[in-house]
Amino acid sequence: MLIVESKDEFINHEGALNMKRFSAVILAAGVSKRLGFNKLTLKINRESVIRKAVLPFISAGIGRIFIVTGIQSQDIHEGLAGCAVEFIENKDCALGMSSSVKASLPFITDEEGVFFHLGDKPFLEKEMIFNMIDMYRLSREKIIVPVFNGEKGHPVLMDVSLYSEEIKSLQGDKGLREIIEKHAADVIFIKGNEGSLYDIDTTEDVERLKERGYIIEKG
Repeated sequence: MLIVESKDEFINHEGALNMKRFSAVILAAGVSKRLGFNKLTLKINRESVIRKAVLPFISAGIGRIFIVTGIQSQDIHEGLAGCAVEFIENKDCALGMSSSVKASLPFITDEEGVFFHLGDKPFLEKEMIFNMIDMYRLSREKIIVPVFNGEKGHPVLMDVSLYSEEIKSLQGDKGLREIIEKHAADVIFIKGNEGSLYDIDTTEDVERLKERGYIIEKG
């Protein structure tokens, strides 16, 4: 896996980028089986996980931000009160993450690029969004994936129009992994950081945050 790092000649600042031509889809329809309660409402330093996952896209000026919710949507709505986001209800959320990706398709057909991010990854940095857009615009490849410690992470940035028919046929909980693997020649791997990988699935994950000095509260 060749990982391309951002170069000095990349623009990498807000003013030179037309961020309104990009959208973000935040997948937030999971049921948190392993944790036992809705992990997206967990508060880290008094801010919910879902809110922390969404705010970098708002701060970066991304044009439209869609939150795909499932059966626990009321908690997610409350956690994002006051945020400029749009909600998509995934009635098929029990069929896995791929169903949430497919639920977003009717809303994201005309964008230059779309970020797909997971609602339980609260440590994404705004600078990573800028770096990914820089790489996306300066390369021919149309899928950008951050990598940290040899692992592929999130968000994923892609030109959805090139893969929409294949996305419609996705099944189960793999999300976009099949698209990325099938179209490896279209992918650029960019250097990520811990925020590209760190998610919250178990009580052990919560305890690790406490050990790092974060204030953790149930939402």
